[in-house]
Amino acid sequence: MHFFPLGKLAGFSAILALSAQAVAGARLLVRQNGTECSTLIGNVDAGNGGRKVGIVIDSSGSMIDNDPDDLRLEAAKLLNSKLITSAAATGGKTGDVVTVVEFSSVAEVLYPLGDPSGAVSSIDSIEADGGTFIGGGVSAALDELTKASSGATVDRTGILVLTDGVDDPSYLITDTIESIERATELGIRVSFGFLAIDAAQQDSRITTAIIRSGGTFTTLNTAGDASLFVAQALLNGLAGAPRSGPVAVLPGLKTAGLLSQTSSNTFSYMAQAGESLNVTVTAIDSIDLKVTLRNGDTNTDFKTAATDASGIAFLEHTTQERLNLSIAVTADNAAASGLFSVQLGSSLNPCTGNPSTNATLPTPTASYFPPTPTTSTVLVTGAASSMMGDSQRTILGFSLFAVVLGVLC
Repeated sequence: MHFFPLGKLAGFSAILALSAQAVAGARLLVRQNGTECSTLIGNVDAGNGGRKVGIVIDSSGSMIDNDPDDLRLEAAKLLNSKLITSAAATGGKTGDVVTVVEFSSVAEVLYPLGDPSGAVSSIDSIEADGGTFIGGGVSAALDELTKASSGATVDRTGILVLTDGVDDPSYLITDTIESIERATELGIRVSFGFLAIDAAQQDSRITTAIIRSGGTFTTLNTAGDASLFVAQALLNGLAGAPRSGPVAVLPGLKTAGLLSQTSSNTFSYMAQAGESLNVTVTAIDSIDLKVTLRNGDTNTDFKTAATDASGIAFLEHTTQERLNLSIAVTADNAAASGLFSVQLGSSLNPCTGNPSTNATLPTPTASYFPPTPTTSTVLVTGAASSMMGDSQRTILGFSLFAVVLGVLC
């Protein structure tokens, strides 16, 4: 087990500041139906195998409220179902191996690195209790994925983390950063799906470390979107060297980007003819951004917008044909660098549409079968999720009380 590290001392001031920022920064987010994306995931090409995958799952006490139906566990099982078992390793395919790790106040390897066929019962055994030691979960997965008997690691190994918050207590953030950076040094891609924790509320060192590993920092509106996050991770590839091409995005998710010379600043989405879309790009750091919507198939620009005084650029577009929509993010100052986020909204639901009769979807491209429109073609919006981590509930309560008191007075 990986326990809270001893010998470190810090107050809760960072947690309080982060919680206040999370409440103050709440705003309307584009929402999609938070159902499982089993159809979408089923249509993603499983690849040829040969991967080592770590599934790291938050089992802290806040999950009782934030994911009461254990939808993150269903998403983890969907991911596991896309891995190639030894029995399915035929026709030029190589079997994958997987390890399952849970973390709360401690981290524990529930399923040692082995055939995916035996991992489901370990995922089902996860219950919610305790604090949040994210770095311990990542570190435990790293140890298991790189043990002497595991074979080669570089560019064939990935870790996917499903969590609802930030490290609690806050001094554990350092361990999380170090664990992700260690993964990058080992050639391991790390992707995080954060329930309701936007990159603007996260420690920027964690966000940067995740992106530099080749993975994605993705914010989920609801627990049901965990399966949508898994679909995104599969489209981008679970393992591999840090990418130089576009990052696949899906409606309803918010994905962080890093404006630099070493990270991709282009995002892609396979849009259906007649699909109404909106794109929100938010500058997290103090940088002036230009956002361009482009037909990725013909390299033709549709629309361009710049971030306003609040650091937000917003564009709307309705596609006339099925195409690879490209979202290019650049800076006015070519030497500028910093973090930003991209959120895609759509009139269609990517999870519940009926797939076409075409063959399975390629990976790691962003193309997938066009979904069927929902009953309404109006973009659906909803309030930003109020799901907070274990240390944030009290702050949220006091903040809401202050707002009510202010109105009454």
